[in-house]
Amino acid sequence: MGWVKSVAWIACVPLLLAACGGGGSGGSSGPDELPLPLFFELNAAAQADQDDLAVECALGFIVEISGEVSRTGEVVEYIATMGGEVFRSLLRPDGSGVAFRADAFYPRLQVLHLLPNRVQLVSLDFPPDGPSTGSRFWDELRFFDGTIDLDGVITGEWLCAPLDTEQGGINDDTVFAEGTWETTTPDDGEG
Repeated sequence: MGWVKSVAWIACVPLLLAACGGGGSGGSSGPDELPLPLFFELNAAAQADQDDLAVECALGFIVEISGEVSRTGEVVEYIATMGGEVFRSLLRPDGSGVAFRADAFYPRLQVLHLLPNRVQLVSLDFPPDGPSTGSRFWDELRFFDGTIDLDGVITGEWLCAPLDTEQGGINDDTVFAEGTWETTTPDDGEG
């Protein structure tokens, strides 16, 4: 009869360990990792009206992750490249004003996947001429912070800052435009 109690106790041990989250791979070792796409488009838009000036901003970047650099239970670090086009315009009510369109390329972009659902894009190279450009517009394009959903779409907020220049009698040094950014992958909605 004693051996029956021993067998019953031995049979219960794995059930107790599983119920308590201990033993084996059944326990949680950290947050679940949402799938991060290795190639995606990042698009943003922002608009504002202030002091009789209408500001409109947009950007369209392609991000390509080339490899994983490091991994812990809290963050996965990737290296990537990013490039595309940026746009900012300041227009008076009569339609006159200035518009700026430029190509930008980030040859070294750090992508941090802060588990489970936060993603940060950090420029390791600062376009177009290094961190001494003195333009808050370019400063805001050095860092993107967002969240990723179950479909792999990353979204976040974006602040389109002034170019800190003067052209045609318009000083682009005061009007900010708040906007949002979102990623898409090549197969989104075009299948």
